Amino acid sequence: MWPSWIILIIFGYLMGSIPCAYLLVKLKNGLDIRKFGSGNPGSTNSTRAAGPVIGAMVFLCDCLKSALPTWIALQLEGSGLAVCTALAAFLGHLFPLWLSFQGGKGVACTLSIGFVLVPGIAAICFGIWAVVILISGYVSMGSCIGVAMAFPLCLATMQPWPVSLFFLIAAALVALRHKKNIEQIKKGTERKVLRRK
Repeated sequence: MWPSWIILIIFGYLMGSIPCAYLLVKLKNGLDIRKFGSGNPGSTNSTRAAGPVIGAMVFLCDCLKSALPTWIALQLEGSGLAVCTALAAFLGHLFPLWLSFQGGKGVACTLSIGFVLVPGIAAICFGIWAVVILISGYVSMGSCIGVAMAFPLCLATMQPWPVSLFFLIAAALVALRHKKNIEQIKKGTERKVLRRK
């Protein structure tokens, strides 16, 4: 019999690996999301590939597949193992077993994990994410800034160090995943989600 912590971490990774965008877009119109637009299997590219309803469903599914294992681990074993399970789910989304380890960028996963571990901070980061997108029109900019703010907010509110460390790792990996977007913003070629007339 495996120890519970191993089972929870494996469960977290396998849940995180569920390719929600790939499955939902494929069911909607037969497209392979990896071969459309940016190629990213996330909610933004899913919206462009299959419409806002599918995009919203992908966002919710990505949130659920990360939040659920984190919440279960938190209830059963406490915050320490919950953070490990959360990291496993996050890495499962970024490096999914079912898509040759080529997954999404982890923004929705980080947000949902935040609402389980530190809901107040997650709400603030979500607000920052929304405001940056409204002002700039760039989802990628809002995503990077919103996720990046979680770590200093954890430090400012003296959260347990594993929680703070998780958000530091998440911020670094989310920024790395958005490297191409950041370069396109600098060049002025990044596509805006909101277009001013």
